[in-house]
Amino acid sequence: MTETPVRIGNIYTDTTVVLKGDNINRKSWQHFSDRLNMEYVSADGQEMSGTLSLRMRNDSILWFSVSVAFGVQVAKGIITRDSLLILDLYHKEYMRLGIADLSKMLGASVSLRELQNLIVSNPIFDTIYYRKDAVSGGWYSANPPITNILFTNGTGNIDSSVIAETGKNRQIKVVYEGEQKSGTFSVPQQMRLTAFGDKNTVRLQASFTNPSDAVIPSYPFSIPAGYTQKQ
Repeated sequence: MTETPVRIGNIYTDTTVVLKGDNINRKSWQHFSDRLNMEYVSADGQEMSGTLSLRMRNDSILWFSVSVAFGVQVAKGIITRDSLLILDLYHKEYMRLGIADLSKMLGASVSLRELQNLIVSNPIFDTIYYRKDAVSGGWYSANPPITNILFTNGTGNIDSSVIAETGKNRQIKVVYEGEQKSGTFSVPQQMRLTAFGDKNTVRLQASFTNPSDAVIPSYPFSIPAGYTQKQ
């Protein structure tokens, strides 16, 4: 299914009826791991199917590994609050980036915390109050330059989440389907992430296969000898 950007008007004008309240389920978690079956389409149209392995500690670290056909590992990386390190195992190269580069890759100013919230289908902003827009039916909150708009089902769980950046023609839209337990909290069965850029679009569809909230003892990562840094 092809996603299209959400049309966002000026939700801060007096013509918009705003209802006070925050009826959104917020998931409390510390650790999360899973292997996700994924299909990915890059900004230049390259397609890839494979497995995305994730290990996360809340607001601390995100470790990932990408494998393609026959379980061949092609990339791995680690994201912290201030840096992003990616290994290209096929070309024996690595990239060492600042967290701002993650925003450029995704098309909106997101940090580690916001990215983790997207994955577990939480509101992007942990502590900021969300208000109901009676016109669109969505819940919204802003932490300039970012606005997060949520659409929920009847139980308060999030069906879709949109991140828009003020003054830029860029948007991230995530649609969630189904629900399953990951220990003490629930995660979606599937998610579809679409990053709309100024000219190009990145798409990722992933299915959660075996989510867990068990404590993760380690996040092994090192740059092998002989790898060169990609600029």
